[in-house]
Amino acid sequence: MRESVVDEGPSQPDGTKGGTRSAVQAPRMVPRIDYERIFVLDDEARLLGEYALRDDCPLEYDDLRRSIPVNGMRHLVAFYQGEYAFTPFRVEDMWFVVLSHGVPRIEERGSIGTLLAAMRVHLPPVLSPAIAAREDALREREREAAARESTLGRREQKLALLEAELRTSAIALRDLEAEVRTRETRLVALRDYAILMQRTFRQTKLKSQSAPESDPTTATPAKTSSAPPQ
Repeated sequence: MRESVVDEGPSQPDGTKGGTRSAVQAPRMVPRIDYERIFVLDDEARLLGEYALRDDCPLEYDDLRRSIPVNGMRHLVAFYQGEYAFTPFRVEDMWFVVLSHGVPRIEERGSIGTLLAAMRVHLPPVLSPAIAAREDALREREREAAARESTLGRREQKLALLEAELRTSAIALRDLEAEVRTRETRLVALRDYAILMQRTFRQTKLKSQSAPESDPTTATPAKTSSAPPQ
């Protein structure tokens, strides 16, 4: 086994490759690269789905989780378990981790990334329970928002009806106030008429008591005629 080289550079005088060396042991070079599985992960490296390219692959998602470096995955930077390599490809909001027997060559990684990008576009929702759950959550939020909008619409309609009823009540109240004022005016006029009649009656009575007695055949009683106010 030899140490993996993350960044390949020009050869050094001692025959090694330039670049930073990690403490992870890379698999020995094998003449043939066998692609075993493709794991589809979310941002937090949780399994969304997987494609089994070979049925006899001995490694599973748990092996992938145990092999992830402490500082996390990086695009195109492989990490290893024995002679198997996990090569992560970042595609939008997802990770595609290709499990292979042997390390894919650099020129192969570009074509693999292109294929995975195309695969991301056509990824079926049934492959990803987490994506389906997020879509269900979004649909549920949309339904809740629609329900809130519907409730708000009904409340606005009730408010509009109440405002219309309030305007109608205000008009009726103004009409009632006008009618009350008219009645008050009539009552005041009727009161004034009653007072006038009472005064007139008293004055007539006093005059009749102070006047000398006359012949009843020639005396003509005074007439007082006054119509009440309408």
